[in-house]
Amino acid sequence: MAESTWMITIASFLHDLFTVVWIGGMIALGLGVLPAVRRSLGLGPQMQLTVSAFQERFRWFAYVCIVGLVATGVLLSRNSPGFRSWFSWADSYSVLLSLKHLLVIIMVVIVIVRSVFMTRKTPQGTGLTPGRTAGPPRPSRRARISMLLLFVNIVLGVVVLFFSAATATMSAA
Repeated sequence: MAESTWMITIASFLHDLFTVVWIGGMIALGLGVLPAVRRSLGLGPQMQLTVSAFQERFRWFAYVCIVGLVATGVLLSRNSPGFRSWFSWADSYSVLLSLKHLLVIIMVVIVIVRSVFMTRKTPQGTGLTPGRTAGPPRPSRRARISMLLLFVNIVLGVVVLFFSAATATMSAA
């Protein structure tokens, strides 16, 4: 293989790996970890501590993946024969690629919002609604919004994966 072919192969591999880690981590958290922890620990402070610990550890992987996706994406785009320019709407390939990039930007904004605004502790430090004593514990409004944003990002991530498959198919044809 030529040197440029190796470089593109490595960039493509890393791009796929960053995608799998970021989107796969969100899917694992939303569809696997959260339901399992909730079922085993209930909605008490232990659940919040466990979920917060997972999110704190995974957050840095997500940041690295986002930076890696931008870097490898720029390299791959510049070497793609179908690439016209950033956010071009010239043909079907460009439209799908532009929509994919817009969705990724929205996903990054959601990650930032969840990281900056949604991970602060409630006054009691539990993530549960403060001052509630009647009935079983209930997640705070902030925790519910954070989980909603997580699921929005999961859906957007799946759509991004579909657009990636479509653009790869169009590029190969």
